[in-house]
Amino acid sequence: MLLINDAITTPAFVYDEYTIQRKLRDIRKIHNCNILYPLKPCEFTEILRLMPPFIDGFSVSSLFEAMLVKDAVKDHGVVHMTTPALRPDEIEHISELCDYISFNSLSQWKLYQGKLKSGIKQGLRINPQLSVVEDDRYNPCRQHSKLGIPLSELLHELNDVNALKNISGFLFHTNCESTDFNDLLETVKHLETYIPGALSKISWINFGGGYLFDECENVEVMNEAISLLKNKYELDVFFEPGKGVIGDAGYIVSSVIDLFKSDNRSIAVLDTTVNHMPEVFEYQYKPDVAEESDNGTHKYILAGASCLAGDIFGEYKFDLPLEIGSKLIFENMGAYTLVKAHMFNGINLPSIYAYTIEGELVLKRSFSYDDFKARCEVKHNVGE
Repeated sequence: MLLINDAITTPAFVYDEYTIQRKLRDIRKIHNCNILYPLKPCEFTEILRLMPPFIDGFSVSSLFEAMLVKDAVKDHGVVHMTTPALRPDEIEHISELCDYISFNSLSQWKLYQGKLKSGIKQGLRINPQLSVVEDDRYNPCRQHSKLGIPLSELLHELNDVNALKNISGFLFHTNCESTDFNDLLETVKHLETYIPGALSKISWINFGGGYLFDECENVEVMNEAISLLKNKYELDVFFEPGKGVIGDAGYIVSSVIDLFKSDNRSIAVLDTTVNHMPEVFEYQYKPDVAEESDNGTHKYILAGASCLAGDIFGEYKFDLPLEIGSKLIFENMGAYTLVKAHMFNGINLPSIYAYTIEGELVLKRSFSYDDFKARCEVKHNVGE
């Protein structure tokens, strides 16, 4: 459990350096697989700088993410790009920063393939049209998906013997928070059934992410999928563990700032908000609180600090009564918090702390009115 002290300023985002590196070491044990960290779950530069000794590169989904990787870690490892929205005014710069680009559609590939720098490895993102995620909000293979080239469309394109000219690899990302690598093996076998000829013409394949590696009990199945592709098709294999690396390595620490009754229920207002953890509100799930007790006799509705009526985390039980100033720790907050957090109502963002390898809590960044003001003002007229 995270150890905090009275010196911490709340709300705070805390990341655990030891947990991040331990998870990367475990994932590094996968045989014959190149590991990429995707920036989208958490892209704080100090966290990115922890990763180079344990990974082969990074995965990005925008020009700014590609620029951030270069700023943070310079030229360590390769950079893979895939996005559903390449822009004509950015493609040249992206081409200069990235080593691999997987086009999301055939139309974007045909439009931009001739505008890339020499040596960049071109790929296609495939939608295998094999759904393994039940909730369509998370399902990359949902009907009418915007993510990747439908397998049926790719099969039609492959009728042209020159269709894969300049294409050296495929990417698919079909899962979300899965703990079962059978989904991955099923997808690989599905592709082999329908496009074996195409697999024999490429040199690399990217599995994407969506798997909680340390919660999977059948890593040998992933090794089977890798071996199939390496032994039969001689492909370099890439894997992009994101939330599986950073998810439970991050916490949000908050303080109670008010306590009162409402319709005979105890309300505890915190100095954080669902706007610091947007997926809590978007997907209506109850986040884990370290101090919660299943048998606790003191029950509270934990509410956020904004004016949004639905700024609610849920009802929790505690062994001891809460007081003004009591600190609570939201667990498993490493992914999709900082990257999505915003300043609605002018509520400040969490300060960022590292829980270091040495066991110290070190402030890395705090935010101020100037950060809020910068988003709200126009300092000069465009073009001046």
